[in-house]
Amino acid sequence: MHRSRLSLLAIGVFGVLVLSLLADAPKPKSDPPFEKELLQVAKNYKSWGRVDDEMRWAPYLCREPNPAMARFSSSGDAETHGEKLYSLFAKNRKDYIEIGKTKSASVGQVIVKESWIPQETADVKPGAFDRKGVIHTSGGKTDADHFYPFATKAGRAYKASKRAGLFVMMKLDPKTAGTDDGWVYGTIDAEGQKVTSAGKVESCMKCHVDAKFDRLFGK
Repeated sequence: MHRSRLSLLAIGVFGVLVLSLLADAPKPKSDPPFEKELLQVAKNYKSWGRVDDEMRWAPYLCREPNPAMARFSSSGDAETHGEKLYSLFAKNRKDYIEIGKTKSASVGQVIVKESWIPQETADVKPGAFDRKGVIHTSGGKTDADHFYPFATKAGRAYKASKRAGLFVMMKLDPKTAGTDDGWVYGTIDAEGQKVTSAGKVESCMKCHVDAKFDRLFGK
């Protein structure tokens, strides 16, 4: 009887030790939410075209169409895309530019803000537009790209130089868990290879919650 109790005690102690070791074992890292979808966006977004690249679309103005332009972000948050130059891409351009009429983005819409660290430059004059500075990427009607990487701020000219990363908004069904009324916010590194945040990202939400049109500021 005494030996039986000792055996049971030994088994109990062993069990406690095993449970303790399992509790202290490193947990396998889980992928960030929506990582697969965001990395697919990083792979495909350039084929959608820049929202303001008039040269991609059929002529409708009585002047030469302009390329997409680098613009300074109006955000004052340097930790996100504030103080950076950016260019905007939309999966559904018409849906984005008409957001002021519809007041709501369609499920499936994706917006990508491509950003750079601005570098002061003497390549162009402040406030001037020099077509020789336009970067043309060859391609057909739907995949050609035209981008003017210069912008002016406080009387100085700047160039989009070093990439700063991608800022993404994806519209899913508003009932989708982990979203801001359907919106997924995501940040991706400059190489488009690593998702650095995703889901209900507070630094994104605190600004976009005040946007006029379904978390979007519109064109």
